[in-house]
Amino acid sequence: MTLNIKYRPLKAFLLAVETGSFTHAADQLSVTQPSFTALIQDLEKSLDVKLFERTTRSITLTAAGKDLRDRIYRPIADLEESYRNMMDLAAVRRGSVVVGALPSASLSVIPPTLGQLRKKHPALQIRVVEAHNDELIKMLRTNQVEFALATKLVDMPDLEFLPLIDDAFHVVSPLDHPIAQIKAPKWETLIPHDLVLLSQGSSARAQFERAITSDSSLAGLRYDVTHMITAVLLVKQGLGITLIPRLALTALPLEGLVHKPLANDTARRTIGLLRRKDRELSPAGRVFYAEVQKITREIEDRYSV
Repeated sequence: MTLNIKYRPLKAFLLAVETGSFTHAADQLSVTQPSFTALIQDLEKSLDVKLFERTTRSITLTAAGKDLRDRIYRPIADLEESYRNMMDLAAVRRGSVVVGALPSASLSVIPPTLGQLRKKHPALQIRVVEAHNDELIKMLRTNQVEFALATKLVDMPDLEFLPLIDDAFHVVSPLDHPIAQIKAPKWETLIPHDLVLLSQGSSARAQFERAITSDSSLAGLRYDVTHMITAVLLVKQGLGITLIPRLALTALPLEGLVHKPLANDTARRTIGLLRRKDRELSPAGRVFYAEVQKITREIEDRYSV
């Protein structure tokens, strides 16, 4: 015998069980009460059993109704979860996501993440907007990006921060520069020297200015640049020293230069996913975030070796 199993009457039955009322269950199913009653009657007719005893004020499961409830509750929940998963997968195949990223994350985290996503979800459309931390926060708040790989320097009640990887700032200098001889350089160590710093809005600049509060903190600033590679190339010309996040070091041309981590606790930061609390990640965004988690774990493992 071929079974004619219909999802909607079974869902109506479970909603009636959960709410204890045809009226409330009809509201949850977004149908009128007569239509809801017809669904239950259709199910009872198909099974040839009575499922509810009804009065004007209440409904009670019959023995057959209790047996049906116990048998179908978990399978229906599993079916719905599977259906949602398939819809999410379809949304990822069709989906797109706009991601903001710090320059250091763009150099180290974004390329392998996009490489893996291209293999797994070739139709997924991804746009990466690279910007300094302050600008990324502005773009989040104005919905220009869905989320950002950034750092949280101050409390931001409207944003949620999900940590991914710890990072630290390194001072980069020529091999023969005096600071290269210092075993554990600190923020204060940098002040007497010509500085090549990333422009305001970058987390490197923000943390430097917070750590060094004296009026002479920027006396040595000779070059104010936007890109880390520009800073490194100026250092190669002997024009000063610079600060570079550890996360970006392996992607930059550091031949002939030396880099050392600053010894200050304030020279560290955590890179994570920053997003608005009032916005859920899209299916494409969740897939991107899951891949970023894997990539950052791999990078962290390499650091610890």
